[in-house]
Amino acid sequence: MTAVLGSAALTLACLIAVVQGTIHAVSIDQTALRLLVLAADFILGTSALLACIYLATHLAVRILGVGQAEFPPLTVETDSENLSSNDSPKI
Repeated sequence: MTAVLGSAALTLACLIAVVQGTIHAVSIDQTALRLLVLAADFILGTSALLACIYLATHLAVRILGVGQAEFPPLTVETDSENLSSNDSPKI
């Protein structure tokens, strides 16, 4: 539960930082500089949010240990009577 709350707090803090940066970028008076800052804010903000979400989910999986579970074996249905030449076997 702590990992989930920590991940949510980290993502929320990153989102607040991106919104504050956008508000500051919009308040610039010069048009060319404002466009440059908004483009940089878009690129950096998007990459920061993606990195934050990746880090949060990676840490949550590490802390909760979900990544250690084994997957059940896949069963292949080979019912040759019901298959036509255009059908592929269903997994």
